[in-house]
Amino acid sequence: MIPLSPTPPPEPSDVHLELRKVGAAGHSLGLRSGDKLVGLEGQAFTGGGAELRARFSVREDKPVAMHFKRADVDLTVISLTPNLGRWVTCPIAGEAHIPPVDASQLDNWEILRSRDGTYDLFRHRPSPLVWMITPLWMAQMRLWPHLASFVGMVGVCLPVGMWMSATLWVLASYYIHKNYMQVIRADRISRGMFPYAIIASRGEMGAHATYLAIQPDDEFAFGKIILMNQKQDPTPEPEGEDYDYVPV
Repeated sequence: MIPLSPTPPPEPSDVHLELRKVGAAGHSLGLRSGDKLVGLEGQAFTGGGAELRARFSVREDKPVAMHFKRADVDLTVISLTPNLGRWVTCPIAGEAHIPPVDASQLDNWEILRSRDGTYDLFRHRPSPLVWMITPLWMAQMRLWPHLASFVGMVGVCLPVGMWMSATLWVLASYYIHKNYMQVIRADRISRGMFPYAIIASRGEMGAHATYLAIQPDDEFAFGKIILMNQKQDPTPEPEGEDYDYVPV
């Protein structure tokens, strides 16, 4: 006689999932222990781990918009995997703001913030300029020490020959393209900022609007952001209609 293994009890369907311990993938999205998953793809989500895994591609190649509640703050991030750490069920987290979204149109934007309320942000998808015109991208991102080093190295090689300079240009561009997030973080950390959060948004101004809904007294490090229609929404109206950006 073969003993029967006990059937696991069904997972409840009227609960939220909470990240009790954040893993590497969760840290890369700026998530914290205690964040509660309240929605997926613009709709409320109440269910267990099996249902969550079923919403993701097994190959982890399809982005999914995940809506979290952190105390009184609503956050949306884009993830390719549900394996963000150790999930536990918890009571319904209360009413949350879950905007209608299309994950394929969103990008994750990383916020870096200093203790005095100065912040900067950048997109987790490299601009074509990173590879095509690396010095221009560095200037655009205000990476002045890296730009000076890049130009200096290429210039030093000019007396040796154009081929040497061109080779060094390509190698340096490739390195920056592969490590652009670490390069930006290192530069901003040197300015006294540290990684603070990840926000999903269609564009830069939408990311500013979402972040300033969380920290309304903060100031952008490189200009003044004027919000004429403040709303926390990762899919804002076309850029330029409700927001303005005045660089310094």
